[in-house]
Amino acid sequence: MSSDPITEISTAILRCVMVVIVNRSFLKSLALAGYVLLCATIFMMQPIGVQARDVSNMNASPDEVVSQLKSRLNLTEEQEAKMRPIIEESIQKRREIVKNSSQDRKTVRSQLQELRWSTDMQIGKILTGAQMKEYQKLREEQSEKAENNDTQHGRRSRYGGLHGS
Repeated sequence: MSSDPITEISTAILRCVMVVIVNRSFLKSLALAGYVLLCATIFMMQPIGVQARDVSNMNASPDEVVSQLKSRLNLTEEQEAKMRPIIEESIQKRREIVKNSSQDRKTVRSQLQELRWSTDMQIGKILTGAQMKEYQKLREEQSEKAENNDTQHGRRSRYGGLHGS
C-alpha cells in the first residue's frame, strides 16, 4: 500500500472508472466517481503533514468521540448509529498501529494516514455537505491543537519531523 496521497486518489479514481466499465450503469457510476472526486478534493485541501497525523485523542473512548461529533455536527439518531461502529473500529485500529512499536515511524505514519483517510471516506458517506464542512473544521482545530502541543513539548512533530507541511 502506498502512502502517497496522489497515488491513493488516482487509484480510487481508476476504481470508479472500472466500475463504469464493468457495471455499465453510467449514472450510478458517474455519481460514485463524483463523490470520490469530492472526497479527494477535501482530502487534498489539507497539508500533507496534517494528513499524516492522527489528531484524535488517543485516550478518548468511542462514546466520547461520538458524543463530540453528535453535538458538534448535529447528528441525527440514524447518523449516530451508523457512525458508532466506524469510530469504534477506527479507534481500535489506531491503537493497534501505535502499540506495534516494531515498525518505524514512517510505516506508522503511513498506516495512520491510510486509516484516517479510510475513516473519513466512511464518515463522508453519512454526513451532509454542511456537516462534512464542519467535520473538516473540527479536524483542523484538532490538528492545530496537536501541533501546539508538539511545539510546547519541544518536538517539531510527532511523526518523522514533518512540520506544517
